[in-house]
Amino acid sequence: MLGKLLKYEMKAMGRILLPLYLAMVLAACVFAINMRLNMNGVAKFIVSKFAIITGVLFGAAVMAVGVVMVIMVIQRFYKNLLGTEGYLMFTLPAKTHELILSKAVSTLLWMLLGAAAGAAAGFAMVSITSNWPEFVRQVQELWLQLSPDKSLSPIIWMIIMMIVNVLESVIKVYAALAVGHQFHSHRLAGAVLAYFGFGIVELLLSFIANKLHLFPTGFLSSTTFPGVEVAQFGTLFAVIGLVVYGLLCWYLLDRRLNLE
Repeated sequence: MLGKLLKYEMKAMGRILLPLYLAMVLAACVFAINMRLNMNGVAKFIVSKFAIITGVLFGAAVMAVGVVMVIMVIQRFYKNLLGTEGYLMFTLPAKTHELILSKAVSTLLWMLLGAAAGAAAGFAMVSITSNWPEFVRQVQELWLQLSPDKSLSPIIWMIIMMIVNVLESVIKVYAALAVGHQFHSHRLAGAVLAYFGFGIVELLLSFIANKLHLFPTGFLSSTTFPGVEVAQFGTLFAVIGLVVYGLLCWYLLDRRLNLE
């Protein structure tokens, strides 16, 4: 059943997000072409005007992707499970954790696709506006800075930490919405208060852990690319939050759900 729910969620989100991703990449390409023409002095006055316009459009597309993603994370969960559609969703032959997971995993996958689309847009802009030898040299320098020993471990662990943190953030939003739904009125306001309350608790726990020297060296203050130890600890920290918020969300939806 989880597979069917996930397929449905992917399609529902894709109808809106996929065109936005394509628009962002297309806007990046058009902007980069205008910048390239402007750099080469081709109809400089006219091209510079188009470069400004296409630059604004590209910025608007990036902002639209971010804003729409946040709205969909909230709307898909609140409307489908806590709103009037919840009467239908909870009559399906699916367990509560499957309903939560289908939405969280779908959101994660579309965020990863969004990151890939952003990387494609950035790659298109760099490749169009710069020469390839210089671009390759900069990539090699960046690789050496990220992993001086030419090992993939720090990069892999950093990617894992980012993915787990994104999933933890999504479940955190779901848990806040579930807590807010326990209020008889002003449920969205209650969800906002719950979300900020979670943040305060996390800060307090981080402060206590830091005082007890539970964090690895440089975990909170490092401004460079983290090492394997820091990335592993960050992943563990996110996994703990993921489990806590996941259990809280499941409990409220499975045992204390009130759709009236």
